[in-house]
Order: sequence, then structure tokens, then C-alpha cells
Amino acid sequence: MIKTKRLVLTLMLSFAILPLWVVNLTAQSDRAKQVGMHLKCMCKGCDMSAGGCSHPGGAFSGPCPTAKAMMKDVDEHIAKGETDEQIIQAFVNQYGAIVYVEPPKHGFGLVAWIMPFFYTACGLAVVVFFIGKWRKEPKPAAVAHNLSDGTKISLEAMERAREQARRETED
Repeated sequence: MIKTKRLVLTLMLSFAILPLWVVNLTAQSDRAKQVGMHLKCMCKGCDMSAGGCSHPGGAFSGPCPTAKAMMKDVDEHIAKGETDEQIIQAFVNQYGAIVYVEPPKHGFGLVAWIMPFFYTACGLAVVVFFIGKWRKEPKPAAVAHNLSDGTKISLEAMERAREQARRETED
């Protein structure tokens, strides 16, 4: 009876530990994960980094085969003793500049970092221009109105004519 309980307990414990052991076999090194966070998953389905690819939702959730292959390549480069920059450059040579998660801060990639500030400055300039223009607009009293015959008349003249008509019709 005691041997049966021990056997059942051992089996339950082994089934509980098995998933952790399998995950540990497929887990990438911390350095590979860090390098993978700078590389875009090239599966064309997620726009995530290769180190963080998860394809959430649906029937499949987890790193896609493309991300797994990329992370395996990163581990192979690390095993060769390459630096992070050399590893990233190897992927740029293979896939092109699109493999960057964020554009580099030099060369043409610098444009992507500068343009948000440029657009913000232009937007503020437009807002200041229009606020200044709205403040200088004439007061509504000076605005002319078209009469039915096409004649333009100011609000002041219209009010004087109304007042005169009211005085003349009171009597």
C-alpha cells in the first residue's frame, strides 16, 4: 500500500516536472534573448521581435517556427564567440535593414528618429499661426452682409436702419 502511494506520488511529481524540463531544453540563453529583442521576426505575420515573438490568440500561441529558427541562429553565432553587433550585422546581411526592430541611430535610419520632432515643431508652428490669425479677425460688427439685391451692408448700418424703422412705425 505504501509502495503504491510512493509510486503514484513519484509519477505525479515526474509529470509535474516534465513540462519544466522540456521548456528548459528549448529555452534560449539570456544573451540570445537580448540579441533577439533587436531583431524583427521575419515570419511576416506578427511584427514582433524574434526574441519576443508570441503570436497571441487563436489556436497557436508561442514563438513561430521562423522566430525559433532565428533564435537558433543567434545561439549558433554566440557559440562562435561573435559580438552582439556582429550577430545583428549577419542578420542584416541575410534579410536586409528590415530586420531591425528599431532603425539604427546613424545614416538614413537617423531620419526616422528626427522626423517626429520635426513634425511636432511644424504642427506647433501651424497652431500658433492660426491662433494669431483668429485673434486678428475683425469683430462681427464690422462684417458685411449681402442683401437680396447683392448690396453689402455692415451690421452697424443694419442696426441703425432697424432702429429707425422701429421709431417710424411706433407712431
